[in-house]
Amino acid sequence: MESNDASNFILYLLLLAALAVGWWLGRRSNKSVGSVFGLVSRKTPTNDYFIGLNYLLNDEPDDAIDIFIDSLEISSNTLETHLALGTLLRRRGKVDRSIALYQDLLGKSNFSRTELNEIKISLVQSYISAGLLDRAEHLLKELRNEKGDIKVQALVLSANVYQMEKDWQEGVNALLELLKMCPSSKRSTYQNLASHFYCEMAEEALENEHMSRARDYLRNAVALDKNNARVSILFGRLEGLCGNYKEAIVNYLRVKKQDASFMADVFAPLVECFQQAGKEKALRNFIDESIQEESNTSVLLELAKFLEQERGQEEARNYLLQRLGSKSSLRLLLQTLALDDASGRIQEDKQLFLRVLKENIEGKAQYQCTNCGLEMKSLLWHCPSCSQWGNVKHVVGISGE
Repeated sequence: MESNDASNFILYLLLLAALAVGWWLGRRSNKSVGSVFGLVSRKTPTNDYFIGLNYLLNDEPDDAIDIFIDSLEISSNTLETHLALGTLLRRRGKVDRSIALYQDLLGKSNFSRTELNEIKISLVQSYISAGLLDRAEHLLKELRNEKGDIKVQALVLSANVYQMEKDWQEGVNALLELLKMCPSSKRSTYQNLASHFYCEMAEEALENEHMSRARDYLRNAVALDKNNARVSILFGRLEGLCGNYKEAIVNYLRVKKQDASFMADVFAPLVECFQQAGKEKALRNFIDESIQEESNTSVLLELAKFLEQERGQEEARNYLLQRLGSKSSLRLLLQTLALDDASGRIQEDKQLFLRVLKENIEGKAQYQCTNCGLEMKSLLWHCPSCSQWGNVKHVVGISGE
């Protein structure tokens, strides 16, 4: 359920509650209504609820929420309703009011420890929505000393906060603690997340030329998720930078087994490692095998580039024409026309077609998140839209793969 749908659903529930209370008050106007939904009026109950009902019917939910909050008794019986109202405020973008509501609840002394922890979890979520990550982190450290489900929730939220802060080591620490107590159905998700956090640290170490540190991070990453193609890509890069070309080749080739869609991202460095290692025969076998089996458009284009450099434009062009016969790809067509143009074959009236194709393809996204559908032009391991890791793939379709 999307957030807007959830907010509307809660509003409908509040509307029904208001109608029920109004009906009850109509029948028992001379009796206390404190036992009904735990609702107690601070002035005339009927006025409060019918004013709130009127706001709802006139599509003024913010004013209606204020009325309901003002009219609700603060007690264990009404806590879930208060928490739901705070969530509704947060989803409607009224984060400051949501925070104020939860802080007001925490100031009361009539809640049990378990109930106070529930309020704190909700407050943390509002802090995160408001970007108050330091406050969220401080409260989460307190909640991580608890036991059971509250601790699990605190650890999950902690990993989220550290991810937003790019504090990868603390994020890993939270996830490793979480793995000790999470249900088995969640283990692979958290292991993959921790593996990506280690990869983030490895990339930072590589950028700063701390090779030994990067290697340690990657060993930890692969221990958590041996099928994470990103680890193999980074290991290949690390070994290549260290001059260990044979080891780099092994890691780059492992990517094909883990997730063949990323072969386009390792093709060029893999070819270079073959050449640097003096493994020309192995390189030819790899190229010949790829020519016969490869279907990824990005890899096909890399193959064509290699063929052009090693065997000339004619062979590259013939290869692309052969692939175009079985794969309708604008990117393959564009490269074929470009080779024709370089050899002087392309007719003058095709120049416009070439330009239009180029402009069309250059504006297209080359990657897409398989979880939320966000399109992007460069590879990001962490989707900025849905915050999932490892779901960004090459675009599949006539203008993609």
